[in-house]
Amino acid sequence: MNQKKLLFLFLFLVSCSFITIHAGNRPDTLSLGNLRVAIHPSAKPILEKEWAMLGANKKFVGMMKDKMRLFFPLIEPILKDGNIPDDFKYLCVQESSLNPNAVSTSNAVGYWQFKLETAKDVGLKVNKEVDERRHIMEATKGAVNYLTRNNTVLDNWLSTLLSYRLGLGTLKKMPLATDWLGKSIIEVDSSTDWYVLRFLAYKHFWETELLLNSEESVATESPSMITYKQVKGKSLIDLSDEWKVSYDDLKKYNSWVLKDWVPDDKEYTLYHPSNVSIFESKSNVSLAAQSMALTASNDTNKLYVEAEIPQEALYPKKKHKPILSDKVETRFHTVESGESLSSIARKYEMKLPDLLKLNGLEMSSLISLGQKIKVARKIPMLELIAEQLDEKAKKAPINTRSNEVKEKPEEIIPEEPKVTIKSTGSSIYIDPAVGREITIHSDTPEKDKKSDVKVVEERIKNTVENTKNVQESKAAVNNHSIPAKNSIHVVKAGETLFRIASQYGISVQKLSEWNKLSKNPKIQVGQKLKIQP
Repeated sequence: MNQKKLLFLFLFLVSCSFITIHAGNRPDTLSLGNLRVAIHPSAKPILEKEWAMLGANKKFVGMMKDKMRLFFPLIEPILKDGNIPDDFKYLCVQESSLNPNAVSTSNAVGYWQFKLETAKDVGLKVNKEVDERRHIMEATKGAVNYLTRNNTVLDNWLSTLLSYRLGLGTLKKMPLATDWLGKSIIEVDSSTDWYVLRFLAYKHFWETELLLNSEESVATESPSMITYKQVKGKSLIDLSDEWKVSYDDLKKYNSWVLKDWVPDDKEYTLYHPSNVSIFESKSNVSLAAQSMALTASNDTNKLYVEAEIPQEALYPKKKHKPILSDKVETRFHTVESGESLSSIARKYEMKLPDLLKLNGLEMSSLISLGQKIKVARKIPMLELIAEQLDEKAKKAPINTRSNEVKEKPEEIIPEEPKVTIKSTGSSIYIDPAVGREITIHSDTPEKDKKSDVKVVEERIKNTVENTKNVQESKAAVNNHSIPAKNSIHVVKAGETLFRIASQYGISVQKLSEWNKLSKNPKIQVGQKLKIQP
């Protein structure tokens, strides 16, 4: 128990000494561009309170430092080009914590917290397609325009800083606008506007934190922003597939795109975090100009180079989305090279949170090659219907009963065969009758025999006459004896398509085509048929 008390006392004394040493290093003066700001003792408690609040949450401090390492390389060149002191990058941190979706109680939006009227006044575009207040580079250009204009009038960066909150018109009416005009040294005390004191606290705290951890950031190779150009009029989904990066990350860092596609009326720059050294944001490299392909690694924050893979093989495009049922199917997906949790979710048309929940993972979870990931999908209705039909077919009986009503088959008109008639004594042969021989025997009594023979003789007579007519029609066709005026044939009783086609020396197929008949046509008495095309 005594050991625990001693340990607690030791830690308490160490922490107190650290705070004392750290507080003892608090400066009496700070700089803002070419301006030196003296800290009056009455202002130090206010600054100390701000510093204590900023350093209270170590996790927040680490997160903000990572953000600054990402965004400052994009902000610094723009401030430099606009002749704005580099210290103003901490104003962006103070305004929004580098959150593009930050919205104040007065409806100020984005990284630099512009209201709609002010944003349009400094040249930012805000409409249904884009909100440039959420674009780190465009919004910084707007801030440069605003600060430059105000400093031209006030001629003092501390006054210009305060005008960012109050507005130029209001500040010009205040005495300090005249008192600070053109000065290079200004003292601030407890009566100074809280906005100015907070900025000085932010600037010193974050500047010190980044300086203390500069060696650590180099050792861990923290990711930096890469920039994408030639994106005019393109979709974020298509671009994520083209560059093989996570769509979720691309959307997260480019929330200024409101409709998932980049407008084509202006040249914009997309940006995305990467730890690939050859794609430093300062070099302003465009991925579209590179011959190599970049693929998001498992944590979706790193990129590595791989051989070019056809997009059709990775993400085949579907013309029509299938109608889905309520039935869900679960299966396993094996992680392949270049895949992330986001790309797997997109491949199976799942939401990323649903995929994480199904596998008990988190956003920060890493996946490895060959790992089995549970995926779920809603089964399309067509697949369910096909399964039901297969089951029904399996359950159906193979043999049908004789008393069951059979469906009447469609009537098929066969071609008429050639007929040869033979007579041998008491038997008569009609050969061949559709591939078989029919024999009529005279086994009946004499009286009935005569009547049967009479019927057969009449049938033979009709057959012979029909055969004769067909032969005559063929001969007429061969001799080109059919007059040209006979381009229409009127169907008579007993005629078939085969007989009509044979009469005019044409095929049944052509006759059907010329008259636009169905596959199994039926003709009627009096129907008019074209016999020429």
